[in-house]
Amino acid sequence: MLEDDIYRTSTQYRLWSFTEDSLRSIRANTNAVASERVRAAVRRAREARQQAALTPDQGTPNPNPSDNERAVTPARTGAGSEQEIECLTPDEEFELVQYFCEKTMELGDEYKPPLPTTATAIQYLRRFYLTNSPMTYHPKSIMPCALFLATKTDNFYMSLRSFTEHIPNSTMESIIAPEFLLTQGLRFTFDVRHPFRGLEGGMMELNAIANGEATPGPHLPGLTVAGLQKAIQSLPPPPTSIAGPVPASPLSTRLAKVHHNTREILKHSVQMTDAYFLYTPSQIWISALLIADRPLAEFYLETKLGPAAPSSSSSSSSQPSAMLSNIRTKLTPVLQSCCDLLTSYIQNNGSSSTAPGSPRMKRLKQIGRKLFHCQNPEREDLVALNRLQKQGGSAAQTGANTPSEPVAAPATANASGGGGDEQGVENDIDRAAKKRKLELEKFEGERDSPFGGELKKG
Repeated sequence: MLEDDIYRTSTQYRLWSFTEDSLRSIRANTNAVASERVRAAVRRAREARQQAALTPDQGTPNPNPSDNERAVTPARTGAGSEQEIECLTPDEEFELVQYFCEKTMELGDEYKPPLPTTATAIQYLRRFYLTNSPMTYHPKSIMPCALFLATKTDNFYMSLRSFTEHIPNSTMESIIAPEFLLTQGLRFTFDVRHPFRGLEGGMMELNAIANGEATPGPHLPGLTVAGLQKAIQSLPPPPTSIAGPVPASPLSTRLAKVHHNTREILKHSVQMTDAYFLYTPSQIWISALLIADRPLAEFYLETKLGPAAPSSSSSSSSQPSAMLSNIRTKLTPVLQSCCDLLTSYIQNNGSSSTAPGSPRMKRLKQIGRKLFHCQNPEREDLVALNRLQKQGGSAAQTGANTPSEPVAAPATANASGGGGDEQGVENDIDRAAKKRKLELEKFEGERDSPFGGELKKG
């Protein structure tokens, strides 16, 4: 089985690989569904407030309203019709998620995990918000949970208590509350194929060639070990690159600097773009190498695939060298497309873009203010939603059959209205609590009995 065949069996290829058009369509659909649900939730909250205002007061008013009650304010629900609610656009949602991916990278630096662990958390966040909207679940609630989940799936052990200590104004319960929603949004697939290993293997091969320890491939029959070493030593100096300067000599210094610059591209630019959705890990790291040092990357491709086939040659040739050349001809535009994607991010999101007062930060603040007014009021308190699910509340149901927003339905849809739905939820909770109490008493009685519990009949 070829390595490509193995990758095609992975969940990353089967479930999380898209074209640019399909990505755009999925995000537009997610945004449309979320906008509709936000308007419906605000309408229900407004009707509940109006009903509460018309209903005579019963008992003493609550001087300390809950988070949900505070959330459903006139400023949030709007004084006019639901059409007045201005929801985020797909582009604004994408920019907001990208910003919180950067914050995930900063949060990961607090714990010093391996680089792939932080990258896994970022990809979890990006995958989750492919079918879920920030208007439904705020990224600041999902982000720490994604990082904590990545520490578990990547076997970087950290207790929940020590993890929580680095996040101000958070509790262990608030960190873990969205975990089921997150895993559901990930479609219960936790494997992320990163390009870091491919880069390390490629650099080992280039260093072996530089040291005269590599054997030319069978598609290069006229090339010797010494000839391969001389070829890499005679490469032209690298052109000026946005990834950073690279010295032309000595060769060992050039390779070390290229390795560092390429790894930085994989660490930052690749994680903040759609590269994982659009390209394979090998295509990603080779594209990053092309940005860091194009002559060196072209040389590496030639050692693997030979020179690109001329446009006039026949693609049906059965010669191995011709087949490899045709593969390289098809691969070249794909790599260039990935290079353009990464280069665009590097040029538009330098260190100055996150400085206070920069155009990007002003735009993000505007998006944040807009999100405050269009946040779904029924799904803000994820801790309460999680508690209700654990208690067996019937209002905390899941909607996994929908193509967008495949997460838990609102558990507090009419919490401020005092209607029959709220009473029904309370009755369900009471019944579930009584059932657990009876089961616990029965278990304790059987445990204390020297002969154990009764034998089950037939």
